Amino acid sequence: MMDSIPEGVRALVGVTRTRHVVVSAGEIERFAQAVGATVTRRAGTVEAPLLFCQALAFEPVSIAELPADGSPRELDVPDLPARRTVGGSSEYVIHRPVRAGEMVTVRSQLKEVTSKHGKSGELFMVVVETSFTDALGRPIASELATFIKRA
Repeated sequence: MMDSIPEGVRALVGVTRTRHVVVSAGEIERFAQAVGATVTRRAGTVEAPLLFCQALAFEPVSIAELPADGSPRELDVPDLPARRTVGGSSEYVIHRPVRAGEMVTVRSQLKEVTSKHGKSGELFMVVVETSFTDALGRPIASELATFIKRA
């Protein structure tokens, strides 16, 4: 149901954000420690745990720069009458691990925004597709994620 979706939000559907990240061995090791994973050392490099790309999905910012609900600012959809965000679902396709020293291109696109009425009022489903590629454009991973926003 698109009736309750503000026109400004509809205009954002299809917009892609791109950024480039050079991954350090330290970032991989901190991620592995945080999630209780093992770091793989192979052919003179460090390989990240398979879900490491999740750590690259959103731009690192200070807490002061986050929206009031603490969600990544990339999920702060202007004009959407919602203040709180929770994760709904996530589908990953992993082609290979990220390696230390590698430049990863992160492309996120707002694919869809829909609404429905829930017990607590109106809910908005925000679908974001993110791809992670190497310097040659070869796929590393992709994610299709749905976030639920409510007033």
